[in-house]
Amino acid sequence: MAKILNPTLFSQYFSVDSQLLEQEGLIDPFIDVDTQLFIDPVLLEKSDYKGISVDAIQRFRDHFRKLIRLIAISKNSGDVAWRNARRFLDLSEPPENGLGYGGSGRSGASRPVDVREAIMATAKEILDLGADDPEMISIMGFLEEDVGPDTISDFTTRVIMPDLARITEEFCNKYRIPIEENDIVTDRQLPRIPNNSGAMVPMVLVPRDIVRDLPVANDWSDIEAAAYENERIRARVNAMLGTIINPTVADRKLALRSFATGSREDFDLFLQTVKENVEFYDPNADALAYYRFKSIFANGFDELESKSQFDLRKGPEEIKKLVLETLSMFQHHVEKGNLWEELWVGNKPKKERAAQLIYWAIADCFCKANNVDISPEANMGGGPIDFKFSDGYEARVLVEMKRCSGTVKHGYEKQLEIYKDASRTNCGIFVIMDYGKLGNKLKEIKRIQKARIEAGQPASEILVIDAKKKVSASKRK
Repeated sequence: MAKILNPTLFSQYFSVDSQLLEQEGLIDPFIDVDTQLFIDPVLLEKSDYKGISVDAIQRFRDHFRKLIRLIAISKNSGDVAWRNARRFLDLSEPPENGLGYGGSGRSGASRPVDVREAIMATAKEILDLGADDPEMISIMGFLEEDVGPDTISDFTTRVIMPDLARITEEFCNKYRIPIEENDIVTDRQLPRIPNNSGAMVPMVLVPRDIVRDLPVANDWSDIEAAAYENERIRARVNAMLGTIINPTVADRKLALRSFATGSREDFDLFLQTVKENVEFYDPNADALAYYRFKSIFANGFDELESKSQFDLRKGPEEIKKLVLETLSMFQHHVEKGNLWEELWVGNKPKKERAAQLIYWAIADCFCKANNVDISPEANMGGGPIDFKFSDGYEARVLVEMKRCSGTVKHGYEKQLEIYKDASRTNCGIFVIMDYGKLGNKLKEIKRIQKARIEAGQPASEILVIDAKKKVSASKRK
């Protein structure tokens, strides 16, 4: 797990009010860790920024129109047309936008060559149906198993980089943020930030209305929901799944793919339905609690002062006391205050990552005051975030947080123990966020805990936080 120390927002680094970015409809990104959102090309045409809804979408279409023309005339994957088509599909991660599954330092990464080949092969399959809309590339993550939303975001960013650079330059000029020439978009000037090697690198700002949250394990349920808005698609897919008692996500995805690639008419209907119904990440619903997370980092959190004194020279047990106090504070505000409201959207609990991010922001305040490192899972996505608190090499405490509907037994019995073994520590705390329907899961892991203690083995502590909906604190008697 890579350390993510003192995450810094763009607004903090350049000493500009975060509200100004919000007013301009831009994301206030962290400069030293990726934000778990991705640019969805399906949203470009809907943006309030004309530089996106007119210029960027046209640039996107023109670029991928060239790609599909070359694929269309290609006879096999090794001929000249196919090799030239590859040049139009850059899958390297652009660290300049600060989005994705990346960890600290925003260093960027590259996708395997076979992912690019898979996208092109699927495009060829669609072209053979007679469909030729260049925006077919937008939904490749749904049609091709190994293509994630971050991949879609990365190649979209590469194509529309000139438009993002113009928006960034205009914002920086308006609010007197220093900008310089760069080698990314040579006719624009961009702000520079330090990367994890200390070098100053350019960055671009991204409009809030062209991003969505990164799904866990490439779960494209929101795309599925968008497609189901069409009665014809819904009826056909349900018929395909009719013989399966409990269809999995993979089953549903395969059924939708079968529909989309059935004919040109079916594909065009599928693409149009998705484009009409997919929505950008809503700051008001804040399904990941990303905006609340940013707010705590930028503005602090009420009642976080601790009167306890921690002597870290005493080792892991002293750090464990500090960690337990961070969890106690988090638990108090969820159970006794109104923080539970940040964990729900209507009558549905937010995604697991929401509680994890809010806890991280609160715990970070304690850690700064006591000079303790807190390291969430390096990529902040793609699965549960565990936390490592440390002071030097020997003193380490791990926290694993699960929602009650998740794999609680496996998380306690296996997952946390694997992390502890990898970190060479016996200090672990397992936190369950109880949104209701915990059932017998708590009894099961307490039984495991008891058996370990009786056998003289280390047993991680268990903490249950009641995150169920409550009456607002202001209305309680």
